[in-house]
Amino acid sequence: MTVTLYVLTGLPGSGKSWHARELVGATGAVHVAMDQEVHACGLSLVDYEARFSLQPQVEARIPQLLAAGHSVVAEFGSWTRAERDRLRLLAAEPGARTELHFVDAPLAVCRERILARGGMGAEDLAGAVLDSSRELFERPSDDEAAQYDAFAHIGVTAR
Repeated sequence: MTVTLYVLTGLPGSGKSWHARELVGATGAVHVAMDQEVHACGLSLVDYEARFSLQPQVEARIPQLLAAGHSVVAEFGSWTRAERDRLRLLAAEPGARTELHFVDAPLAVCRERILARGGMGAEDLAGAVLDSSRELFERPSDDEAAQYDAFAHIGVTAR
């Protein structure tokens, strides 16, 4: 199997983690997830200052894993094209394939999932953060999708 970097994008609660588990199960890829790192440090998902300070060290593992022959599912949220481009470029030196997976769910479904999942900061994430993130989130364009070896738009209604 060809070494591949799978970049996941979507709003909070859209189903990125579920899709990541499906990809890992189907491909044997290593799951590198920002939310897991934040939880492991005992931080709130909405503590963005801490989250952004952790991100470079978490991202640094990706090219190492790819170079060692492991495919990687990168689950960072990646709300903007610039963030997704930065992740995509991590695959360049190891020469890995890249796939962009856009997990797309209605806002009401996202909110319901976040509240059902619970945890530190869930109320803020389901409320103010989700409301503002839908305005900040850049949906992948056809031009962006063309920068990857493959693009998947996963439309989710409920699970």
